Amino acid sequence: MSYQPQFTITSTLLTRVESIAALRERIQGAAVQVPWIPALQKDTRARNTHSSTAIEGNPLTLEDVRALEEGTTVAAPVRARREVLNYFAALRHVEKQATKKRLTHEDVFRLHTIIAGEVMDQGVAGRYRTMRVRVGQFVPPPPTAASAAAVASTAGAAPAPAP
Repeated sequence: MSYQPQFTITSTLLTRVESIAALRERIQGAAVQVPWIPALQKDTRARNTHSSTAIEGNPLTLEDVRALEEGTTVAAPVRARREVLNYFAALRHVEKQATKKRLTHEDVFRLHTIIAGEVMDQGVAGRYRTMRVRVGQFVPPPPTAASAAAVASTAGAAPAPAP
């Protein structure tokens, strides 16, 4: 036994269904314009920048970070200001690149150049490191192993073991 609807399909009913379908398409295709989204995004960028640079030892307060984003001069060491400004620039760069399907080594190098420019104590921003480093008690693989692993991963091969 098949389902028997309790209504009759009329031209009026079809017109209403077509109108509803058209309105549904317009609603789904419309960009939501919420006036507070830009302010929320701005606040999130400032908090993200403050937290991420503070964890690395940057002494600036959240208020200082917000002032720098606005272009206001802040009485702080040049390096501290540069770290924050670089971080903001890196976030803008990531937002612009967000639609890319695939990241390349050049993309990572560019991002590193933006975020580490004028603040690195050793090495060159935007390149693989050439010296041994230490992160707290952790000593990462030597530069040659890290570079070989990165190149191998791009080619689809297994990375070489660290010596």
